Amino acid sequence: MALFEQDSQFFIAGTAKNGLDALDCIVEFRPDLVVIDVEMPEMDGLTALHFIMNHCPVPVVMLSSYTSEGSMQTIQAMRMGAADYFHKDILFQKPVNDLMTEEFLQRCKIAIKNGVHGFFGTVASSKEMAVKVLLEWINYSVKMEEDLRIAQQEFRKTLSQQNGMVFKFIEEQGRFLHTSCEGELLFRMGLKPEQIVDKELHDFYPAQIAEHHWIHYSKSWSQQRVIRYQTEWKSLSYLTVLRPVVRDGKVIEVMSLSVDITEQRRTEEHMNYLANHDQLTGLPNRKFFSEFLRQTLDQAQSASNSFAVLYVGLDHFKLINDTLGHDTGDWLLQIISRRLERSIQGRRRVARVGGDTYLLMLPLNSPEGIATTAEQILSIVKAPILLNGQEIHTSVSMGISRFPHDATEVESLIAAAEMAMYNAKEQASSSYQFYSRKMNERFHKRMELENHLRKAIENEELRLLYQPVVDSYTGQIVGLESLLRWHNPHLGHVPPSDFIPVAEETGLILEIGEWVLKEACKQNKIWQVAGLPKMFISVNLSSRQFNDSRLSRTIQQILEETELLPQYLELEITESMTMDVRVALDTLYELKKLGVQIAMDDFGTGYSSLGYLKDYPIDKMKIDQSFIKGLQHNQVNAAIVNTMIAMAHNLGLQVVAEGVETEEELHLLKDYGCGLLQGYYFSPPTDVERIVELITP
Repeated sequence: MALFEQDSQFFIAGTAKNGLDALDCIVEFRPDLVVIDVEMPEMDGLTALHFIMNHCPVPVVMLSSYTSEGSMQTIQAMRMGAADYFHKDILFQKPVNDLMTEEFLQRCKIAIKNGVHGFFGTVASSKEMAVKVLLEWINYSVKMEEDLRIAQQEFRKTLSQQNGMVFKFIEEQGRFLHTSCEGELLFRMGLKPEQIVDKELHDFYPAQIAEHHWIHYSKSWSQQRVIRYQTEWKSLSYLTVLRPVVRDGKVIEVMSLSVDITEQRRTEEHMNYLANHDQLTGLPNRKFFSEFLRQTLDQAQSASNSFAVLYVGLDHFKLINDTLGHDTGDWLLQIISRRLERSIQGRRRVARVGGDTYLLMLPLNSPEGIATTAEQILSIVKAPILLNGQEIHTSVSMGISRFPHDATEVESLIAAAEMAMYNAKEQASSSYQFYSRKMNERFHKRMELENHLRKAIENEELRLLYQPVVDSYTGQIVGLESLLRWHNPHLGHVPPSDFIPVAEETGLILEIGEWVLKEACKQNKIWQVAGLPKMFISVNLSSRQFNDSRLSRTIQQILEETELLPQYLELEITESMTMDVRVALDTLYELKKLGVQIAMDDFGTGYSSLGYLKDYPIDKMKIDQSFIKGLQHNQVNAAIVNTMIAMAHNLGLQVVAEGVETEEELHLLKDYGCGLLQGYYFSPPTDVERIVELITP
């Protein structure tokens, strides 16, 4: 093109007669810039642009005509990723306009510099593109007066499509008088052209809106520059661009364009809402709350005020979610959210910041006052929730940090409250703790434990101990319960009570649980191959494992790999895993199809309904050791245990009594008809070598 030959910085790599040839040139030469006419034979410019953006991205400048169709194509091209556009009516007018040529070449350089993001930095909204196209039409109509009538006809078509309005005004003795006005937006405002022409702003706008426009009119006229501004009126949002027409250094009139951007603004507001709020509960999210807290902190610093941040975590929510299902869990979160809102009477001061965690902000009068509010929150949340005739009991644990006592920055305050919340969870459910500096040390220890736990399997730090299950009548060992232990080179022996909750919270329990299943099955098969007595080996399942859709498939695969017959594997579940009866039944029957044994562990401490117990396909019931300890001295426990054993026998279940420690307990349980016993009286959990000694005939 001759235009580019005027600037030595450009080198023309190739030219093409149509869109197909253009694509061949782009692939061959890999240029820094492509200039394409929207209207081309064989393949139009938009189709070529689509291919370029998706297969060989390079900055593209589109050329279009001053027609309604041309303007729509320009807008579409910018949406598709064009770097810039230019109207060829201006570029190739006769005589040649040197200023337009210079502007075109400069914009081509900017397009190359900015890359595929284009002249305007990022792809503008459709309304912004329309404004730019329409504004250039205004420029064109000023410069090309001989074609004004045709340009105006095309302009009105696009103006109507964009719900726009154009008007002109002049200044007379400090007054701005409108000389013309037309467009769809005018009628959307409930106005007519005759109400505008030869009138001032105050003649048809309310005082506040008139003053708003007058300020911008005045700037555009006095400063001889283009002014852009937005206006909100009558449920409408519209963008106005004022362009002064200057002759001999003086403004003779201002040409103005307004475009309805109401839908765009609503979309922006909705997107802003989504970006700052939790979609499930409608509460503010962490981003919104952090900004709100930052403003509160700034105000508190200047006024020497104090406030508290409460980090609230639902207790055992993962268990509820796993057992009752995600829909019930979501419903529960919505109820808890409303209760938290009511408890502090301030929507902006409550935010959902995680799956089961919330942040609250409270003015701080005194630690005692915050403690009283915390007690009230605990009480409100604890109220039972009725679901399908069944009461669900919920509780929360809270951590409290104070400004400026504990921290003076937003993230530090939140982190301190979170540490205190975890500390409260460790102490007891439905409790709260104020942050103390000692918690920081405990929190970092917990993080250290989690980091080491993630490598425990890989580093072969886990091992299993086994505790015998004894026939109460023969005294023979008939089974073994596998118990997980962890020894870390840096942390030493870590009790299960310390690392199992962390494994549950982080999801590591699935990987660890699978390792335990595989290790227990493998060891049992080794003993059988060695000729030792065949017996079952039991493995405790976590709630996450029980609710994992892959559980049955995983167990089947492990049995096949280890070649252990399924009747020699027993899976222990707890009552709490069966809260959702329908889901529990489906899972249990799926496991029973494999041929494994199933035991209900810690019976009497959970939530099982006796009405459903008869429907569960289980083989054993294990009575929790809390009922066995001191059985001979506790008539109430003795009566309960006797009843449990009788009930289990009536249901066709075997009974295992856990925690047997004395000979008196042994004889009493034997008299009650308890067939299987387990506890330190027979053997503590022990290693493989000791088990071999115990079970060798």
